[in-house]
Amino acid sequence: MNEVSQLTVVLSRIVLNGAGKATKVTRRFANLNPRATDDQLRQFKSIIEQLTNENFDTFEVVKTVNL
Repeated sequence: MNEVSQLTVVLSRIVLNGAGKATKVTRRFANLNPRATDDQLRQFKSIIEQLTNENFDTFEVVKTVNL
């Protein structure tokens, strides 16, 4: 099996600006432990939400695999 070499999490949410236009705000966290489990990544998302006082709509996990 191929091993994950890099792990990145992208958290996104939609925010209305002063003019009422919807804009997408993202936070990207790179160089995370490539052996992190799905539950650990969900806990990471929850911790970031608590620290920033934001609720994210989209939770993306990007894994880079060496072939």
